[in-house]
Amino acid sequence: MKTEEIIKWFMREHSDWVEDKSLVSWAGRLGIELNRNGMLSEDELFRLFVLASLWNNKPTFQAERGEQIFKRIRGEYTLWNFREASHNSNVRNRLKILAVKTIGNTGIFSLLNFISREDNWELIKWILTFPEIGDKRSDVKRLKKLWVLVNDPPKGAYLKVKLFLIFREIRIQFRNTNRYRYHPAICCVPDSHVRMALADLGLIENPKSYDLESYIRFSEIVAENFCRKPYELYDLPLFLWHKTYRTRP
Repeated sequence: MKTEEIIKWFMREHSDWVEDKSLVSWAGRLGIELNRNGMLSEDELFRLFVLASLWNNKPTFQAERGEQIFKRIRGEYTLWNFREASHNSNVRNRLKILAVKTIGNTGIFSLLNFISREDNWELIKWILTFPEIGDKRSDVKRLKKLWVLVNDPPKGAYLKVKLFLIFREIRIQFRNTNRYRYHPAICCVPDSHVRMALADLGLIENPKSYDLESYIRFSEIVAENFCRKPYELYDLPLFLWHKTYRTRP
């Protein structure tokens, strides 16, 4: 099968994910509204980091499981509550208990607690908004800066492949404003299904490369094939195609 055939299959079988030949926001379908009157909402942006963290770590990394847990904790795992937890032991304990009993991974609490710190959060906002948005070289630097912040040193959980999700979802939700239009090369999520699909199509040789440079290269390849006019579909056609046809017994 060729990429053009996967696009046709996706447009036919998953039309609910498409609007005007462009991918709709997965975060938006879960109630994360990043665009607040043309501005990037901090509260909703933090919720996007929560979702990305769930999808990037066990035991909630599978899409359906991550969605389920996100819906259960979204009222508690807020930027305000994490800020409050820095000086309120009751709130901190409540959030940690949710990490143990509901999420099943205390590392996700530690990662989000790190992200919510005022100094780190200000740096994240700067990384997402510094000039030359849409320039490929600048946006790759942007991605690398965010990667270093959240993954070095380890926080008990990681935010690697789903960093691309952060950029994708912001880009999609600001589609009609021409703001935060990151280059598609950093917006295609190179998760395991996508990498295996690329290998099946002969577009990459080693889907088990896990370093950042490989992820960027995989994202670029997806963008070249699925974000060219008239389509802007990112990684989802490959993700759903591989889940549908390559994981059956």
